[in-house]
Amino acid sequence: MDWKFKHFNQEAVFKASPESVLEAARAVVAESLEGIENTTEGFIARGYIAWHAAIATFRIMPAPEGTKLTVELLVERAALRGYMLFDVGSYYNGQIDKWFSGISQRLGEIPEQILVRKTTSNIRVQRGCLMGCLVYLLVGTCLAILAIPLDRALFRGASGATLGPFGVVASALGLLAGVAAFLYVTNPDAPASKFVRERLHRGHHGDSI
Repeated sequence: MDWKFKHFNQEAVFKASPESVLEAARAVVAESLEGIENTTEGFIARGYIAWHAAIATFRIMPAPEGTKLTVELLVERAALRGYMLFDVGSYYNGQIDKWFSGISQRLGEIPEQILVRKTTSNIRVQRGCLMGCLVYLLVGTCLAILAIPLDRALFRGASGATLGPFGVVASALGLLAGVAAFLYVTNPDAPASKFVRERLHRGHHGDSI
């Protein structure tokens, strides 16, 4: 996992020539990002999106249906307004969608006929976020049910408004469980993920014997 940049990758195929798609993409992206630099495959644009520094790489290549445009958007997680762990509300993927829509409008009067297809590679990340939040809520709630009575019984200063030592530990364990679930879903080929699957597989077969 890249702790400095949040990665967003999408691609779309337009029914137009590479030159037309490249020209339309430059014009649309220039409205939101500055510092456009040409490359052999397309161009790179730099600027700020929602107070986060961003670098967008656009690559053009021929496709059977027309021209394929690949976008890789890198957004710095750290900003003045805080640290971005998740893309809440899919804001940055929505930004790429806006670029594709703007390119379609510049290429023709009917965008639906210009944009042949669009694919997004962040489905695994979305599933990981959902799983991580669910695990955090379940584990944190279950541990809190045990921790709060212990804090009140052993520490007189603990109340419903403040967390006692057991409550802090319960919250931390719930957060760690949520992060572990997120990493497990988003990185299924990692050694730790494979180890967990093997243990679960052995435990399942051991119970069935």
